[in-house]
Amino acid sequence: MGYTEEDKQKVLEKMKDKAWKTRDLAKILKLNKRDVDKIVQELIMEGKADYWSSGSTTLVTSKEFLEDMERRRSQG
Repeated sequence: MGYTEEDKQKVLEKMKDKAWKTRDLAKILKLNKRDVDKIVQELIMEGKADYWSSGSTTLVTSKEFLEDMERRRSQG
């Protein structure tokens, strides 16, 4: 494991703000992209994050932000 619990927490905090491409998350947090990919997978397995697709791009975000985006989308 090349990342810490603190790294995992940083990724989750950023995902609460918006949906991200994993490479952008890695760049902004100055982490290795492979580690961010592993962290995201772990957060998804824990039910704290999920994938979101704009139709052409797949992004990752926190469950809370995803639910908020879906609610706003359904309200028009």
